[in-house]
Amino acid sequence: MNKDIENVKQARESFDKILNNQVYADVIKDDNHLTLLLEMVRGRQYKRILDIGTGTGYLAFPLGEEYPLADVYGIDIAENAIMKNKERAKEQGVENVMFQVFNGMEYPFEEESFDLIVTRYAFHHFPDVHSAIQQMNRLLVQGGRILISDPMRNANDSLGMIDEFMRIKKDGHIQFYSQKELDELFISSGFEKEKQIITNMSFPFPKKDEYLSLYQSVRNSDKNLYGILIENDILWVKHIEVGNTIYVKK
Repeated sequence: MNKDIENVKQARESFDKILNNQVYADVIKDDNHLTLLLEMVRGRQYKRILDIGTGTGYLAFPLGEEYPLADVYGIDIAENAIMKNKERAKEQGVENVMFQVFNGMEYPFEEESFDLIVTRYAFHHFPDVHSAIQQMNRLLVQGGRILISDPMRNANDSLGMIDEFMRIKKDGHIQFYSQKELDELFISSGFEKEKQIITNMSFPFPKKDEYLSLYQSVRNSDKNLYGILIENDILWVKHIEVGNTIYVKK
């Protein structure tokens, strides 16, 4: 099977389960972070907004409320989450927020059909970031904006040690990108960087053999990059920077 397809399949199977898990929901829920993202995109009126990797609609629903005259589209590979989002929108009478399943690689919309694209905690799952960014460029109108919110690899983590921890979850994790790598990806694809705000998040992992084995093999200096430690029978990644970045299509 094509590696990209296999990664998407793995991610779909994982997220169809964990998006209903309260522990996972508590990890990714951060109302202060949500407020920050909404503030970052303010200052313009939008007609059509695309939320890639919408999950439970955590960002899509507030965007629909913030911009009642805009059509907000949330797409995700997790079919169960999309179904529940549709039910929630219907129950709450939300008419300007729509959801649909996609295959994780091809964005099923016409050229220049959006003036804002957002994605939160999903970019590291994109199987082909070069193709994804080119497609986002195609979907955006001239001067359209992309808000990427995603954990970043520490610049001193040259071997991608943090990605080894994340891949143990088998949720389709591809890789985190350093700030420099992220900028280069977008700037080389026809975007300019408008602004960036750095926040912080942490990840708890169960104290299982695979994590413990990797933990014991990693140098203390590398653990310190992310504050990786064992506390109360939980293996924590205590400190990882999240890049909240807006890029504008030239």
